[in-house]
Order: sequence, then structure tokens, then C-alpha cells
Amino acid sequence: MSESAQKVSPLEDARSLIRTAVERDPAPAQKVREALLQMGREGDFGRLGEAAAWLAEWQGRFPPRIESPTLAVFASSHGVQTEGVSLSSSGDTKAHVEALRAGRAPLSAIATQAGAAIRVFDLAIDSPTPSIAEDAAMSERECAATIAYGFEATEEKPDLLALAVSGAGVGTAAAAVACALYGGAPDYWVRPNNQKTADLVSRRVEVVTRALTLHRGHLSDPLQALRNLGGRELAACVGAIIAARHQGIPVVLDGFATTIAAAIVHAIEPKAISHCIASHVTRRPAHEAAIERLGLQPLLQLEFQTGGGLGSATAIGLLKTACAPFIAEPADGTAT
Repeated sequence: MSESAQKVSPLEDARSLIRTAVERDPAPAQKVREALLQMGREGDFGRLGEAAAWLAEWQGRFPPRIESPTLAVFASSHGVQTEGVSLSSSGDTKAHVEALRAGRAPLSAIATQAGAAIRVFDLAIDSPTPSIAEDAAMSERECAATIAYGFEATEEKPDLLALAVSGAGVGTAAAAVACALYGGAPDYWVRPNNQKTADLVSRRVEVVTRALTLHRGHLSDPLQALRNLGGRELAACVGAIIAARHQGIPVVLDGFATTIAAAIVHAIEPKAISHCIASHVTRRPAHEAAIERLGLQPLLQLEFQTGGGLGSATAIGLLKTACAPFIAEPADGTAT
């Protein structure tokens, strides 16, 4: 084996998949637009009409429909939680995961109402990643393996994939990745909502600053920024986004962290997130800033304080509504 072959990063497979073009048949989306014109004037259905056309394009069928949606929740833990940057702990994450699996969590009820199957992925909650202010969050091999693990979110072939994350410290890690991708002062990406105290925000800014200093020189590549500053849940979300695109599955993003996962993919190839839609925008200013940088427009303005899946699960019902005007339309034989 040549020396150059030996030095190939384990992350190159993910990078190649992100850069690989995925062609979609424009006919289903065009049929949605034509059907909408027959139902009223152009623009009458607003964002619902746009969402229906987007669904038809990525599902590759007319009429678009949502019959087997999945809400994938990636749960992990971060070493930075020991630095006082989070209001929750790994124990809280484990309790949330158990409640989701038992159907006791509020998110479980929302997903059930939307007709979505919940799949919870425990990404070694009991083994936090190292503090990003002291070491890389993951090795290249671990990061690549976790991205590949995220592919499993699509193994049941859902016709819509909604993403969510859970984990103490994920917001701080996502803010650090955002700094690496977009620049700006750490306090811009750690800007608080009204739940965060000044002391908590100050600790987050200090940790992100230390992390950016420690990993300086290794952050210009988006996947290296992910593996140095991110976490397993972000890597798994990246994998789910990649897999869904290649399988023709539309993706619903949730809060700040899932948006930053999409931003990592977007930084490598902007067209690689055209199958993604922003479900909502939280009260976290950095979430709105990230959505704007991706050129997305949130479906909903619900003023949730956080992500955690509430927005993406709620959006499933809205997207079903977007499909409703076409239910009476005969299927055209396009592959489902």
C-alpha cells in the first residue's frame, strides 16, 4: 500500500457521498404546481404549496403523501458538561431516553399524534466525549463510524425523516462548530435565550473560546471541525442527512444542533441539503442565524425554548396537511 493511500482519512467516504450528485425527476413537483393552479390562484397555498412540491420531488411521486414517517432521536453526552455549560446532565439524558422508549415523554405523544415512529439511538450516553476545550471530541475513525451509524435512521425506509438530538452539552458543541464554519465571536453563537443566566453564558463562551484556540489549524475542513468540536449526535445527524438524500427521503430539521449538522453538509456541498427543510425556529438567536446561512425558511414560528424534537415532530402534521389537497388525485404510477 502506498504512503498516500495509508494517509487517506476515514472521513473521505462521507465527504465523497456528500459531493456525489443526486438527480431528482422534476415531474412530480411540477404536477403539484399544476394541480395547485387548478385549485386556485398562484400562491394561494403559500408555504404549504411549496412544501407539497418539495415532498413530491424528493419522494419521487405524485401525489405526495406521508404514510410512514420516522422521528430519529440521537442521544449522547459531552465532557464539556463538567465545565458547567449545561442545565442538564447525562442522567437527565438517560431519563429522557427511557421516557421516550416507554412512550411517557411529551414528545412521544406528539409523534404518536403525527403518526410517526420514534427511533431512539443511544450513542454511548454513559461514555461522554472528551471536553472539546481539552481534546478532540472524536478520532477520525470514531467520527466516520458514527456518521455511518446515522445511516441506520433510514433503514426502515420512511417516507419522511424528522431529526432530533438529546444530550447535555450539545448546544455548546454546536456553537463551537458554528464558529468554525462561519467565524464570528463565540458569544455570537452562544447568544442566550431568556432561560440562560449570564454566568452560564459566560462559561459557554469561555469553553468555546478555549476549544477554538486548542484546535486552531484543524478547523477549515467541515468534517474536521465536526470531529474536533462536535459530538456523536451531530455526527449521526450528518450521516442520517447523507443517507436520506441518496435514498430520496425528505428530512425535517429541528433545533440549533440539527441545523448545524446540516450546515456541516452544506459547507461541503450546498446542494446536498436540498432535501432538508427547517421545521421551526427556537428562541435561540443562533438558531435563527444558522437557518439564514443555509438559506432556509422555517415552516413554523412556535417560540419553543429548545429543540429536542418538538418542532420536527409537530411539522410532520403540517406536512401531512400540505399533502391533503392531492389525496383525491390519482397516482400516476411513479415509483413509490
